[in-house]
Amino acid sequence: MKKIYNTLAALALLLCAGSAAAQETTDGPRFYVCEGYDSEGYSLADYPDFGFSDDGTQLTLGKDVYDIADIDSITFTKPNYPAVNIVWNGSSATVNIDPRISGVTYTTKGGHVAIKSTNTTEELLYVLSGSSSNGSFYLEGDYKLRMHLNGVSLTNPDSAAVRIRCGKRIEVKLMKDTENTFVDGIGGSQDACFLTKGHLEFKGRGTLNVMGNSKHAICAKEYLQFKSSTGTVNILSAVKDGIHCGKGANAATEQDYDPSNNYFIMNGGTVNITKCGADCVDADDFGSMFINGGTLTMNVSQTDGNGIACDSVFTMTGGEIQCNIGGVVCNGIRFYYRGDFKGGVVNMNVTGNGSKGIRAKRSTKATDTVLKGGYANFDGTNVIMTVDGGTYTQDSSNCYGIYVEREMTQSAGDIHITVTNAEADAIFARSDTRTGGTRTID
Repeated sequence: MKKIYNTLAALALLLCAGSAAAQETTDGPRFYVCEGYDSEGYSLADYPDFGFSDDGTQLTLGKDVYDIADIDSITFTKPNYPAVNIVWNGSSATVNIDPRISGVTYTTKGGHVAIKSTNTTEELLYVLSGSSSNGSFYLEGDYKLRMHLNGVSLTNPDSAAVRIRCGKRIEVKLMKDTENTFVDGIGGSQDACFLTKGHLEFKGRGTLNVMGNSKHAICAKEYLQFKSSTGTVNILSAVKDGIHCGKGANAATEQDYDPSNNYFIMNGGTVNITKCGADCVDADDFGSMFINGGTLTMNVSQTDGNGIACDSVFTMTGGEIQCNIGGVVCNGIRFYYRGDFKGGVVNMNVTGNGSKGIRAKRSTKATDTVLKGGYANFDGTNVIMTVDGGTYTQDSSNCYGIYVEREMTQSAGDIHITVTNAEADAIFARSDTRTGGTRTID
């Protein structure tokens, strides 16, 4: 609460002080919202658009949304943070290290940049810009870091375009009004085009485009988060998963479930995923998944693939999931243990033979990550589906909107399923209990 009051006080001071305190620019006096080694400038003319969320945890400035917990200060003077700037120019790259930074060394070979940091006390900032058709960025260190993508385009014909070996938090900001593109090599041994060992967090109002030509497009070896302020992320293609989180801890019962091991969380942004060879988003090895905001759009065209593949508990409290399921025996949202649908909107078009829109899967193999499972609870999410797929002839599996292998409950929210194929059905559940909400089957 102290940070909320301090932020309110800072904004009140700005309103009172106005141009007397803020920096003058061509669009008027400015102030800066600071988050660690990061800041964004705003004109006083933006004030009509600022406001706090009802619970006081978020600040909105125009189209930008800040979590109050992440704001360190609001200042009138533009901060001058020390940074490592990397600029690509075709076949070469230039690295400029601020003299205030120590413990960072680098090597370059054409457009390929390798940085090593021995810093263990300071959260360093790396700024990437420029373009190369034969370049990459490699970073190794043991301390959390921030990275700004400031209009960078890298294609590495041989391996990953970005590889960060750091087991700590890695915050990636898509700088406002920039487009950033990464493409990796075909047939390589890399796990992903954009590969990180640690905890990966995205923010910023720019655009990120990623193509995974050997395996995954984006891979975080632990959790991956899209923060409330995330702009647009486009997964243009992937040989395997579009977004992959791994590895977590195996567990046989809900009592063993520990979401801190591995998860995917989406609090905002627009994420578009298409042309994947496996899953669009995969929280692997007992990984959990949380959809709290933003818009996630997926096109599932591969055979036996998933839009969302969650190996344990799937939770949706807000945002929107849009999914077109054209591949055979596919699932729009598949979870092994339990799905809790508490808010937001799910909008699906299921046309693939033998495919399911939402599937609560019950695992029975002792070697599987999680046993039992197969539960789906609808407690506020609005579900809109069109089901048009037929029977998959190889195993005689039918197409369903919702397929629950154990227990389905509905206490709130609207479920509206339109079935347009005589071989398809709206809902299958071994146990189905409804105490609230509405359910319409056309």
